[in-house]
Amino acid sequence: MNIVSERIKSCYNSLPASERLVADYVLENSDDLFQYPIKDLAAKSGTTQAAWTRFAQAIGYEGLKDLKGAYYTEANNSLRQNDNSPKVAFKDVNEYTSLQSIADNICATSVQAIQTTYRLFDAGTFKDVVTKIVSAKQIQIFGIGAAGIAAYDLYCKLLRIHYNVIFNQDYHMNLMSLSQIKPYDVAIFFCDNPKDKEVMQLYTLAKSKGATTVAITKLGNNPLTTSCDYILFATSPEIDKKSGVTSSRFAHLFLVDTLYTAIANRDYENIREYLKDSFEVFNEVQKD
Repeated sequence: MNIVSERIKSCYNSLPASERLVADYVLENSDDLFQYPIKDLAAKSGTTQAAWTRFAQAIGYEGLKDLKGAYYTEANNSLRQNDNSPKVAFKDVNEYTSLQSIADNICATSVQAIQTTYRLFDAGTFKDVVTKIVSAKQIQIFGIGAAGIAAYDLYCKLLRIHYNVIFNQDYHMNLMSLSQIKPYDVAIFFCDNPKDKEVMQLYTLAKSKGATTVAITKLGNNPLTTSCDYILFATSPEIDKKSGVTSSRFAHLFLVDTLYTAIANRDYENIREYLKDSFEVFNEVQKD
């Protein structure tokens, strides 16, 4: 599956009705993008030219021309999947017929989550986020539910290199820490559902305090992605919702590891002694 299709499917549920019609048309008739002008595409899809432009912008492109360019590039430089690798099957938890099929599908969704998130990687945005974190006086990290796993992982990694970092899963404690955040601080939000009221309340408070805001979330037009200072997109196949198995966790952890490594690389002269000290302490404990 190409990255344009991944972007469309990641944003699909948050699109207005008219833009969903465009999305449906593009997913089923992508070749038409190169055969017809926007006026004809609007007529064929039962929408308007404005809906096509809004749709292209909603999935991360400047307009239809930019979207066409992305499709063209994908067609000529697509990443080939190994034919022997497991393929994603969209099943509910009670529909598996063997342990092997369960393992195959979990593997496929986990790998695809990392691959598609990697394809959305924006080095420029990542560089800016790393710069803000390295220079921040304090980093506050927020994550609720499954997203909290990756948030906690980043918290532990930054603690290891002696950064001034705060993480707490209690909503009221988060409000308290945000009440003290400053414009030279950074607030990072891990979020699977940008419509979550608690996440948005925390984000709004951080924004009102003037802190630099970073979101690690899925594609889509919502208050988080449209007003956050920096966005690192994570996407994953949506399957097995009732099972509680979320491949988005792997997408988030991929970004955490990439972010932490980039921070440590940038700030190495200042943090190498902390890396050495923690390594030696862990080694000593293991010897005992």
